[in-house]
Amino acid sequence: MSLPKITFSTEQETDFYKVLRSRVNNYFKEKQISRHANANMVFKTIFMLALYLVPFSFILFAELSNPVHYFMWVIMGFGMSGIGLSVMHDANHGAYSKNEKVNNFIGKVIYFIGGSDVNWRIQHNVLHHTYTNVADMDEDIESISFLLRFSPHTKR
Repeated sequence: MSLPKITFSTEQETDFYKVLRSRVNNYFKEKQISRHANANMVFKTIFMLALYLVPFSFILFAELSNPVHYFMWVIMGFGMSGIGLSVMHDANHGAYSKNEKVNNFIGKVIYFIGGSDVNWRIQHNVLHHTYTNVADMDEDIESISFLLRFSPHTKR
């Protein structure tokens, strides 16, 4: 299977980009908020990690009935979602902290849920964000096309 050749404009800063960038910068300045994680995000990080690790610990070390095991798995699932969709995502985008080492460390929480931060950065940051919603190029839309179609070019 050959992939289609994709080309992008060589103009670095379009008017749209300049206006959008200015509005985003003004939003943070006017609200006097950081582009990085605040206390709420730190709390959410601790909460999501606990939502995953506490039930996991109970499963490993406590004698539980089957229904309680199932309940623990469900709770762990919510923790996994929060870790993947929020904590790890923001850190691997460099948005968790101004310090790159902190972002790299927090980004590694994906290992708790069976992923790889290196693979995620390539697949998501490079491939997905370079080819966002481009049929046959963005794996994020291809992987759920059996359920949702984000483009008329996605196969049914």
